[in-house]
Amino acid sequence: MDSPVEQFRAALADAGVILAADVRIVADGQLHRAKTQADKPHQLSAWYRLHLDAPIAGAGGDWRKGIKVNWCAKSGQALTPAEREALHQRIEADRRRAQEAQEARHRAAAQRAARVWAAAAPANPSHPYLVKKQVAPGIARQRGDMLILPVTGFDGDLRGIQTISPTGEKRFTRGLRKVGGFIAVNGEPRPDARLLICEGWATGQTLAELSPGACVLAALDCGNLQAVAVEARRRWPRIDLVIAADADTVGMAKAKAAAEASRARWIWPRFPDDAPEGLSDFNDWHAWRKSQRREVAHG
Repeated sequence: MDSPVEQFRAALADAGVILAADVRIVADGQLHRAKTQADKPHQLSAWYRLHLDAPIAGAGGDWRKGIKVNWCAKSGQALTPAEREALHQRIEADRRRAQEAQEARHRAAAQRAARVWAAAAPANPSHPYLVKKQVAPGIARQRGDMLILPVTGFDGDLRGIQTISPTGEKRFTRGLRKVGGFIAVNGEPRPDARLLICEGWATGQTLAELSPGACVLAALDCGNLQAVAVEARRRWPRIDLVIAADADTVGMAKAKAAAEASRARWIWPRFPDDAPEGLSDFNDWHAWRKSQRREVAHG
């Protein structure tokens, strides 16, 4: 028979919270942060709390994915009335503490981001990433050799930042409230203007260039498209809303789901047969087309 700790770890995994193999669960009833299997070395996206006093129970989740799960070693039918009441009170107390801890992480992330954003200067148009992507700096700032981009929500408050290295490595502020967050590429949404929602900022810059007058939001990744789109539709029921997909399998599936959930249209780049391999998004498509035109002009 598996121990309660092993059962708890399995319950977390079943819910999508897969802890790293070297994580040792501490069953002391306190809130712990932990590394997931998908986390990078500096990340601790999971949290958990496990009580071994009767009834044996715990809770856990993944802040990055927005997953939360409650677990009890005994089924609901097997609990005594006293155990059921104790479990209910414990779950409520744990929920409050977890929420408070999460909100504290979000506040700390916003505060750190505000300091970095204030200290950054306008981005150099010759930054290697901008040159590679063939986009203008737009709202981007720069600190050292890193591009700095502000992540906000529909309330306009700064939630965190995204950094982009000269080679294109991207990171977000640790503790960022990512769900529903975005980079406002060319201004805040307006109910009288078309709203385009895409994954990344460089793609957003390209879409803003291709669609004058439209407002463009970069939803950070394909998994966040739906949250941003649904909130936009809730705020502006009649807005002309378009989801711009990356043309890979996951990106297309996520964009379609976002469009269906928000009653939006969705589009994706169509690459001709002679296009090189590796092209995926509207930025890739536009940059390639520019290079084709230059070859013709110089030919």
